[in-house]
Amino acid sequence: MNGAKINLKESIIKTLAYSDIFDYPLAENEIRKFLIECSAKKITLKKELKNISVISKKNKFYCFKNRTEIINKRMDREKESLLKFKFAKKIIFKLSLIPTVQLIGISGALSMNNCEKDDDIDLFIITSKKTLWTTRLFLIFLLEIMGKRRKRLEEDTKDKICLNFLIDESSIGFIKKRQDLYTAHEIIQLIPIFERNNMYKKFINSNYWIKNFLPNFEFKRKIKHDNKSFINSLLFYILYFIMRFPSFEWFAKIIQFQFMKKHITKEIISNNFLAFHPNDQRKKTLDLFNKKLKIYLNTN
Repeated sequence: MNGAKINLKESIIKTLAYSDIFDYPLAENEIRKFLIECSAKKITLKKELKNISVISKKNKFYCFKNRTEIINKRMDREKESLLKFKFAKKIIFKLSLIPTVQLIGISGALSMNNCEKDDDIDLFIITSKKTLWTTRLFLIFLLEIMGKRRKRLEEDTKDKICLNFLIDESSIGFIKKRQDLYTAHEIIQLIPIFERNNMYKKFINSNYWIKNFLPNFEFKRKIKHDNKSFINSLLFYILYFIMRFPSFEWFAKIIQFQFMKKHITKEIISNNFLAFHPNDQRKKTLDLFNKKLKIYLNTN
């Protein structure tokens, strides 16, 4: 019993240490949701929170005692995020008209209601099989028409859309070397806004390893599905046929890669997986996490 308590205490500290990287205090229900490597009932968690000397509670939020200033910061960011979220849903509705889009989710800071006023909006996209490059080309085209595409080295990025993660439906399960706390957290905090063919459930089931890191995760999401009037239209089927044509996918990749290759650094680029600067952020986050653990686990 005593060992279990120690494990839960360490798990709570780990959970708050991870969120602290992003200046993000957690409410009690959020601590339980994102509890690292430990499963706990609500009543058990509530009792344990009172016994940890290094954490403090203000309003409904918990954080480390020397970091209480982030509570007001979170509340300010929640107000900004609410406005961005409404805007993002309008953009996603338009992007969802592309027939080969299987899922669109909000990722990054906005998925945690942790945006500042001038932040851009990160989207996570799953495409139909063998249409990743074609789908991206159409997504970029629509965003350019709307004037909302986030461009490289652009200074004014407020409310611009960043397509920072695109995956072909044949590769929705993350490979072993990417199965870590950072990726698990990104998956769980993802907010799916639109899907076809129950893609979000398929995505979660293909990445059930996340329960090894965040065992309290529960699959509960209400997601918007197809626009029935458009999916039954002739235009939808014509567009879908064109986009599924193998030669078009090859052509779309060649065009985009010509623009990309001059600027490629640590992006992951393949026929079925596109991620922009994932390793930089991943390594930075996990390194900071380990540094914070050394501080807070040793002082408790």
